[in-house]
Amino acid sequence: MEQDRDAGSAAQEQALMTALFTPAGRDDPAVTARSTPVVGCGYAFATAALHDRRLTATPIPPSADLMFQVVARFLSRMNDERHSLVRTAFTGLFSPRRIERYRGQIESTSAMLIDALPSTGPLDIVRAFARPLPFTVICNVLGVPAERQPWLAERMEAFGRAVAGQRDHTNVQAGNTATREMLAFFDDLLSNRQHRPLDDVVSLLAASGQAHEHRDDLLANCIFFILAGHATTTTLITAGVHLLSTHPAQLASVQRDPSTWPDAVEELLRLISPATLTGVTATEDTKVANCPVPEGATRAIVFAAANRDPTVFAEPDTFDVTRTPNPHLAFSAGARYCLGAPLARLHAEVALTMLFTRLPGLHTIGEPTWLGSVPIRQVARLDVDWSPPRGDTTQ
Repeated sequence: MEQDRDAGSAAQEQALMTALFTPAGRDDPAVTARSTPVVGCGYAFATAALHDRRLTATPIPPSADLMFQVVARFLSRMNDERHSLVRTAFTGLFSPRRIERYRGQIESTSAMLIDALPSTGPLDIVRAFARPLPFTVICNVLGVPAERQPWLAERMEAFGRAVAGQRDHTNVQAGNTATREMLAFFDDLLSNRQHRPLDDVVSLLAASGQAHEHRDDLLANCIFFILAGHATTTTLITAGVHLLSTHPAQLASVQRDPSTWPDAVEELLRLISPATLTGVTATEDTKVANCPVPEGATRAIVFAAANRDPTVFAEPDTFDVTRTPNPHLAFSAGARYCLGAPLARLHAEVALTMLFTRLPGLHTIGEPTWLGSVPIRQVARLDVDWSPPRGDTTQ
């Protein structure tokens, strides 16, 4: 009976994965996921599973493709001692206190990008602002030299397209090439910082004991932090612009009281859920939220759906910047809680405040164009316009 039940759960999750690769699944994975009976779409199961040490991260299957070999080394996919060792190497590097040091950098980069915009739109806010802002900042945080950042951006775009379009091997081949080149780059950078340290994350990693013993894991996670750090934040900023500009009462609320921007960002995180899902595997027979999970069975944890569970969030599809409490799972939970959460929050708070202040009348033209939703939502384009001309607040 348990085998039949587990086979049914596996079939349901496979159907969900197939659905998330459809146009509807790319546009709104939360709606797609909630239409399925997958148990990991519920908040209670998702929360319990993320805190249960008997459920570990589902490993990436063995692959001949280098990009998937590297993904298997991402911190989000590691378990046990390896996870602890690599997480320890990064823990503290993205603490709220340390991240606050980057507020000025985020503000100056945002101002520079806004100053470079034409006097009027329309334009694609993704390419002009929402992608280059977090990419530039996370590169600076890690220690990527400014002159190499455009080169790295091209490789990261190829890697991101390969993740979003992994069912097309042409994309994966391009991702393999980009991965090989990025690994070589970070290997050289780590070696350089071992001899000539600077005030950046790679220098701190180079000085840690992991730089020799777990070098391949550190190199893979340099890629991971740039991918996860800028792709999810790009989505958060872009979709945030769309939601705020299409909900003028909510926008007016935070503009009247700027101290509420952090609450607005939490609501954006809940509703957007830039990280769509993850997977866990049971190390023994167990029950999670009264649902049996046999040893060796895998379960999807669908953040996008759990964050709109009506048993936890009143009117879950409603955008409400005053929502409190707001115990969303946008950054996962438990031992897998996202290390980069403080940096993502700070990006959104600074960027959205500046965009709607510096570009009065900012509004979107149409809907975002989504590139993919597995395992993170990747946005390709969102056209915007504004009036009156930026900087003119007399009207």
